[in-house]
Amino acid sequence: MNNGRLLEFLHMRACLILDSNSSDEEIAAALDCGADALMFRLGPCAENDARRDARARVCALIEAARRKGGAPALFVEVAPPDSDLIEADLDALFGPGPDGVFLRACDGAVSLQRLAVKLAVREAQAGLADGATRIGAIIGGDPAGVLALPSFAGASPRLAALAFDEGGLCAALGLAASGGAAIDTARAMVVLAAGSAGVPALAPLVGLGDEAAFAAARRDGFAGAMALDRRQVAAIREIFPAGENRQNSNSPA
Repeated sequence: MNNGRLLEFLHMRACLILDSNSSDEEIAAALDCGADALMFRLGPCAENDARRDARARVCALIEAARRKGGAPALFVEVAPPDSDLIEADLDALFGPGPDGVFLRACDGAVSLQRLAVKLAVREAQAGLADGATRIGAIIGGDPAGVLALPSFAGASPRLAALAFDEGGLCAALGLAASGGAAIDTARAMVVLAAGSAGVPALAPLVGLGDEAAFAAARRDGFAGAMALDRRQVAAIREIFPAGENRQNSNSPA
């Protein structure tokens, strides 16, 4: 990975999530919407024709985007490192080799490091530089991941971002709505852990029309946000300006 590409990861602000079965038109629009990164989902964690088709589709999309040039960083959400699916996911993806992978419900440095080892093997087999593939950690689906946040500092140079899955944490804790002491504490911990690890903290998803929540996230210390709709990317990029001094900027410019 060249230094310019590394800086793109370190300044990730807007990460747009896409399903692997998104239409060609949706993919084309996503590639041109200004997102710093796209994250492709492979679907439910089950080894079946749907997941195999999703892997093949994502590989084709990565190859096509690279032929076009100027694409954002391309990430894929893979199965957990202790899942039987992870080997098949990575074997399929290291045809083209994504820029990075996202690990859902990451439960700390151990999971991060286990995935890093698997990536290193595929990079060597594909003739890629060691460490070329970055890792984004999604925190919240497993409360243990929140408690393990301090372990991320220095855990792996592959770490690209910490993304807060507020909805996943609410579901895991059986909460009917966001907010409350546990959610607020987890939110702060993600920001602090990202700062300690030297990577961006990405705010959780919000509904279309609720972009005011991004300004609150910026005040809380988040450096960017995840999005499910490409129309949110412009708002994210406006609210989280590139290269700002995070310590001295608590409100949108």
